[in-house]
Amino acid sequence: MNEIQKELLKVAGDMTASKERVKKHVLQQSINRRKPLRFTLLTVVLTLCVVGFMMVQLLTNETEQTSSLFHERQLEYFERLNQLMWPGKEQEFYKEEAYLSYEKLVAAYYFAKSVGIDYSKAELEAERKKQVEQLEMLYQASEYEALFQGLAPKQYVETYLEPLLPMYTTRTKLYALYKEKYPTFYAYQEVANIDAKRYFQAHYTEQATAFQKEHNIVIRTSSHGSSMVGTVAEVESNVFLFIEGVIPEDLDHMAEEQLAAKYEQANWYPVLDDFPVEQGDYITLTSMGTGSIEENGIVRKYGLLSKLEKLEPTITKMLELENDKEVAQFLQDIPWQPAAYMKRPPEYSFEVEDVRIEMWKGYGGSIYLQKAGSVEIHLSANRAKELIAILGIEES
Repeated sequence: MNEIQKELLKVAGDMTASKERVKKHVLQQSINRRKPLRFTLLTVVLTLCVVGFMMVQLLTNETEQTSSLFHERQLEYFERLNQLMWPGKEQEFYKEEAYLSYEKLVAAYYFAKSVGIDYSKAELEAERKKQVEQLEMLYQASEYEALFQGLAPKQYVETYLEPLLPMYTTRTKLYALYKEKYPTFYAYQEVANIDAKRYFQAHYTEQATAFQKEHNIVIRTSSHGSSMVGTVAEVESNVFLFIEGVIPEDLDHMAEEQLAAKYEQANWYPVLDDFPVEQGDYITLTSMGTGSIEENGIVRKYGLLSKLEKLEPTITKMLELENDKEVAQFLQDIPWQPAAYMKRPPEYSFEVEDVRIEMWKGYGGSIYLQKAGSVEIHLSANRAKELIAILGIEES
């Protein structure tokens, strides 16, 4: 008996017993009581109506239960897993983490179905066998005793994992699809999860919110990501190299060693279907996190994104100087320091004695200056006013 059937019995009771009661009632009507034929027929009709009404209710409940995205028993399963992984946390933490794990699986399942992924009976049985074998290994260790609640591995799968088996099976096939799609990208599974979450939020937010409210689940973890602005330096297969704080002109004007320094802050991101990019595109993206992996002695940095938008590279204004010597004299008299990495493009850029100077506005009227990523200076508000006047910048 699967989870859907068990949940139906909670609402409607055992249908076998109901059938026997109806059968007994009809027999008693025909044997013990002498009624006119018309009255007997009416009794039978009414009995059939009652049975029909019960069947309609059961079918309605089954449809509603089948269409439900989440179930309390499976939430409990994820909650116990999290309690074993992170002992000593607050109950709110376990409920939140359990729900997020559960939603991640559900989202992958429905997203996979939307792109035409299905599974066979053999694949489902293979997943069931895998889950039982994994649990049998844990079953031997005393520290996992609380997970099983007195059930043997096979019984545990039947009790808690049966409704999840199609989801695990489908998600495995979804991951295989994304591995083919992003052959050079290490975190292809997370790309699939992000796409699945975006699909899930577009179609099932109402049901998810209702389940959270019903079970007093508070989602405190932020999933908005951080916004970054920069340039697409390279496009390779289905990934692109993004350099934060660089404008497209940098790819042509900066020296190789200067770009190399900037590249240390670069990450490879997947090219999403909804957001195609080309080399030299100036973009803002929402990064969901970054990581790194070492391959053949080379550290390759990667990032995950949820969306991006192409921008016109007009945020940096190029200044044409007519008083180069005056500006050069001002810059010569200031104490330059090793440059820190700036995460946003400069507001202004100009060249003095063949050296490119980038300029950022700071707090309280101050400004930052950098010599093309090598050295920098933070000018106070008063000194900043002097330079702004020399450069002829009209402040708004």
